Amino acid sequence: MGNLSEKELQELAGQLSHPNGESGIQTAYSMNVANDNMIRHTIEQIEIMPHSKILEIGPGNGIHIKYLFEKEANLNYYGIDVSELMIEEALRLNSEFTATERAVFELTDGEKISYPDSFFNSAFTANTIYFWKNPTEYINEIFRVLQSGGSFILAFIPKEVMEKIPFSKYGFELYDTEKAKSLLENAGFRIENILSETEEVLSNTGEIKIRTFTIIKAQKP
Repeated sequence: MGNLSEKELQELAGQLSHPNGESGIQTAYSMNVANDNMIRHTIEQIEIMPHSKILEIGPGNGIHIKYLFEKEANLNYYGIDVSELMIEEALRLNSEFTATERAVFELTDGEKISYPDSFFNSAFTANTIYFWKNPTEYINEIFRVLQSGGSFILAFIPKEVMEKIPFSKYGFELYDTEKAKSLLENAGFRIENILSETEEVLSNTGEIKIRTFTIIKAQKP
């Protein structure tokens, strides 16, 4: 699978940004494998208390939210995604949490967040920032829906790594740490911590890769 054509790379990039159809289900599975360690590290940065309201942007099929509920059973999780297929899969795979309304999954347009000001204690996202339509406006939306003192954890693969991934030239906005920091700080966030981790992963093109990912933890004052 390592030698994909340009057309196949473009199709893969489209699926990664907006999974759909039968290929979308397989793409979601591949993302679960490739991003599991990254998401675990991201979740470890969340300060979870009983009855916390936590927003995830772009949960995909949401198979990882069990990690959150292992940390705290009595929390309120909200996942928003631009893919109708991923919402359907997330509802199917997380029925034990949605049945008790501890988890809610909703379709979003990727531009507005349909929750009131200061609604969430924490928000997080992994590997979605590349696809934000209007990053400045969207980070302002995230800031708006967080409570004062609330944290936002942003996980992404930095530009110098992404540039080596063949499909990243199709619809990806790439970020280095400084660019991501500036986006957060310009919205009013205060940077609390920046982590850089290296891991071995099975990539979305089917190859074993060594990659670095970055996690920025920011706080709304």
